[in-house]
Amino acid sequence: MVSNDNSSQKNETSYEGFESQTNLIEDNREMRRYGLAAIESKGETKVFVTGFGGPNSLYRWKDGNLVDDTPENLKDPDDNAIGAAACDIDEDGQEELYVLTTGGQFGGKKSGTDKLYDRQGDSWVDLFEDSTVPNRYSGRSVACTYTPEGYAFFVARYGGPMQVITDTEDGLKDIAPRYGMDRETGGRSIVNLPTENGIDIFVGNERGPNFYYEQGPDGYEEKARSLGIADEALPARGATVYDKESDGDFDLAISNWNSPHKIYEKTTEGFKEVQTEEFSEPSPARNLVAADFNNNGETELFLNNIASRGEAENRFFDSKGNPLEIGEASEPQGLGTGATVTDIDEDGTLELILAHGEAGRQPLTMYKIPNNGDSVRLQPLSPSGASARNSYVKLEDGSVHVMDGGSAYLNQMEPWIHLGGKNLPLEVEVNYPNGTSTEVNITEKTQKIPHPETK
Repeated sequence: MVSNDNSSQKNETSYEGFESQTNLIEDNREMRRYGLAAIESKGETKVFVTGFGGPNSLYRWKDGNLVDDTPENLKDPDDNAIGAAACDIDEDGQEELYVLTTGGQFGGKKSGTDKLYDRQGDSWVDLFEDSTVPNRYSGRSVACTYTPEGYAFFVARYGGPMQVITDTEDGLKDIAPRYGMDRETGGRSIVNLPTENGIDIFVGNERGPNFYYEQGPDGYEEKARSLGIADEALPARGATVYDKESDGDFDLAISNWNSPHKIYEKTTEGFKEVQTEEFSEPSPARNLVAADFNNNGETELFLNNIASRGEAENRFFDSKGNPLEIGEASEPQGLGTGATVTDIDEDGTLELILAHGEAGRQPLTMYKIPNNGDSVRLQPLSPSGASARNSYVKLEDGSVHVMDGGSAYLNQMEPWIHLGGKNLPLEVEVNYPNGTSTEVNITEKTQKIPHPETK
């Protein structure tokens, strides 16, 4: 790739942690919420929030505020929704929205069904209404992944078989049995790891070992134990993927419920534990998010806790697990559940949005870190023109950065690749989940990148 001395910088920014932006959320009532998904709708990034014992919500940025813009047929106030993710599985150029419901059941079979919404004109239509694909088991997380059949939703069930749901010429299909992925356990989190052979899938579980599905030419092989990340005795919660050492490998960080948290560095043999003592300290963890919040060119880790049995502050770390000042996002009495990141106001700095619930009713909260750093934001597109979830870019310094497919735990991050501490012009190598790659000269701070095989 062409060398460019101005393409990468480490901004020396001084900051004192997150500052609250919660006052910018309109109609922010107290209620129980779980999942958050930053989705693309009509060319605009919006934030979908699942309601538990109340309606779902779809928020957009308008006139300097985050406002509720929920269509009636997305509210579903009686479904007790818990997780959400977006993915263009029918290749129509728009992301479909999967809403995982519980039917009020902790695990096992439930009374209702999940929802799979397809944007058709100005309406959202539930594709499951006319589908024979069963989804009668409760679950926790859903994520957008990429299989040999194309984009699909991976659904982590709790006490029921996991599913991989895609769209075919014959309608929706669950292809998990085809690849031996229809296992039953206490499924909690899902995260995708791009490799040269395809998109691997990590599933964080409790009441059993974690799963790691390595994609190969003929399907998938479950290899968590041989890779050193099964952690059979640990109750997994959040999981996130990032390039910890900026060396071109995707590393893995996992939060565990009131148990030691882990940072796993990718090696030639598998993964090795490299977490600090401070990061490892047990806490009532929910989500774990990796992003460059202060535009200094490095990734930070935000650990979201739930204070259901006494105070439990959220925690903030650098990429290696060293503590950072968290500021106003500590929320010692916060009943944290979901978390997502997105530059919702398009100012070049990420917002952190937190949901609360389970043990009580609390409003949404929103934070950002004031900074004077630069950023470049990229959105690789699929051949159909939708966000190419799980695509990643490689920079001149060798680091890799991925567009999130979900779910950390309950959630999905924005359909953009946020590059803090970068200047223009910027040379990047874009790698798509179907194996296609291309080199692109980035000349705009916010740039969509068409797929070489655009239809």
